[in-house]
Amino acid sequence: MKKVTVLFSVVMLGILILISSCKKNDDPDPVERSKCAWIAGAEDSTGYGMILYSADAGETWVRQGQGSTALQGIDVEDIWAVDENNVWATGTNNVILRTINGGQTWSRVQAPVNNANSELVSISIVNNTNIWISGGNGTIYNSVDDGSTWTMFDTAFFHSGGMQGIWAISPNKVYVVGGVKARGERGYIAFTLDGGTTWDSVVPTNNYNKSEWIGVTASGNTIVVYGGQSHYVVSTDGGTTWKNDSVLGVVGGGRPADINHLIMLNSQTWWGAFDEGHICLTTDGGSTWTLQQTGMGGFYLIGIDAWDSELALVVGTPISWPLHGPLLRTTNGGTLWEINHMYNSTLGKVSFIKQ
Repeated sequence: MKKVTVLFSVVMLGILILISSCKKNDDPDPVERSKCAWIAGAEDSTGYGMILYSADAGETWVRQGQGSTALQGIDVEDIWAVDENNVWATGTNNVILRTINGGQTWSRVQAPVNNANSELVSISIVNNTNIWISGGNGTIYNSVDDGSTWTMFDTAFFHSGGMQGIWAISPNKVYVVGGVKARGERGYIAFTLDGGTTWDSVVPTNNYNKSEWIGVTASGNTIVVYGGQSHYVVSTDGGTTWKNDSVLGVVGGGRPADINHLIMLNSQTWWGAFDEGHICLTTDGGSTWTLQQTGMGGFYLIGIDAWDSELALVVGTPISWPLHGPLLRTTNGGTLWEINHMYNSTLGKVSFIKQ
């Protein structure tokens, strides 16, 4: 599914913000991360973008930011939870959002003002305060000081294309992917090894840029760029060499289903969310894939995140009306996916705490 912003009016009940600490694992280890999670979603009939919060590993959810001017009139596209208190999100109209109190309040962060109409669709944060954002019209932003100031990179290098995915492996090594209009929609992969001072591009063999790329992720030296028609390219040596590959047998609309989001638990274990309600898991670095049943054939699954190899959350948007966004949850590694909730808003991305 290529990125499409959907604006609509539907009825949704307001939910009060729950002020709660996150639920810990049973493990008494004091450094154990909390199982907080956040979800980004589109503007609904209330006129506010959707942010959902769970303090209990995705069992229950409450809405944050409804009524706040920070979320008024925008779609929230992506979200990144640094820790229990610090969470960042991006949206339409060049909006960058953050909370420093776990979502009790949300505020807008000043973005470059000469790019007001840009849709900011992807965010990646490294070392807690080094923030990378990508979006439409070739938009790439970076802040090295926790959002106090921003650098906007030359859009011409990215062909003013839709840069749908960004991933910061380190403050210096960053990959960004998307599509550009050059004799039709084409995939585009760019990277920097010096924090954006210089950029270069990756051109896969055998015309594998023929489909638009949707996202990029990495674990250790393994980097995966994924996108249209179940295609992906993978590097296991930090980007020196690349292998073309695809997930076979996953069909959507009579053709291979798009990989809309892919996460890596480690270099071997990846979970992917696809068109037509498909979820796939590999535990051997893509050599084999297991198709997991969801019963959500009428939906694009857009976002996925996992706490570990057992607990994962998936969100999405319907292929046709009515526009109800599904939230799916598994606690047994995907053997069973259950519908946790259906919201009157399309849902984009989901984030457990990253640090």
